Amino acid sequence: MIHSQRLVMLAVVFTMALGLSLTLPAGVLPWYGVALGVLACAAVPYLLHRHPSYSFSPVRMILPAGIALASPLLAHELANGPFRLVGVFGPGALLYGVILAEYLIVRPAQTTSAQAARLLLTLTAYGLALAIFLLIYEVKERTLIAGSLVALASGFVAARLFTIEGRPVPKVPLYSWVAGLMMVELLWPLNYWRMGVVPGGLALLLAFYVLIGIMRPLLAGELDRGILVEYATVSLAGLAVVFGATRI
Repeated sequence: MIHSQRLVMLAVVFTMALGLSLTLPAGVLPWYGVALGVLACAAVPYLLHRHPSYSFSPVRMILPAGIALASPLLAHELANGPFRLVGVFGPGALLYGVILAEYLIVRPAQTTSAQAARLLLTLTAYGLALAIFLLIYEVKERTLIAGSLVALASGFVAARLFTIEGRPVPKVPLYSWVAGLMMVELLWPLNYWRMGVVPGGLALLLAFYVLIGIMRPLLAGELDRGILVEYATVSLAGLAVVFGATRI
């Protein structure tokens, strides 16, 4: 079983580090996030190696590292609002849950706990993607910089979503970077469309969700007309939500 005391200690140290980040200037926060990301990457194999079936896999580091990278900027954005405590304490609790979930699915299984772990990882992946898209869209950097960040974030998160079932899929790296490049193609026209931060982030999340929803069965050789119709419907409903958000 995973060493729960060490996992709790990691979450506590991470939360304290986020509290400290509120005292730092905004220009330091990306580098501070990188340092926390390195800590998270080191902690994952250290905590997961107690599982008898564990073998090192970089994809298990993606979500913990992404949480650590985005958390200082997110905590800084929420610092002056009613969700300040969520910005400080939420990422630590989420990091705890994600690493525990990664432990529970080291050995592919269909138990209730493993299914709940996969659901948590899936929701975290899409939530992390949304947080990164919102942060990138708010900064409004040049398309070259923003596009590179969107491609990296989308590619890595897609890689974890493609492998979350535990089945070996040889084409995952190719499909992941195709997903990243397609998200960049979408970002370019969005930069010329006058949208707020929330509608822009939601538009990117919608595109990412539909893209992953189509590519996952395509990877497994299970893509059919029903899935295309399903995600076409989701796209139309999502576009209505995004359009409504632009009118608020």
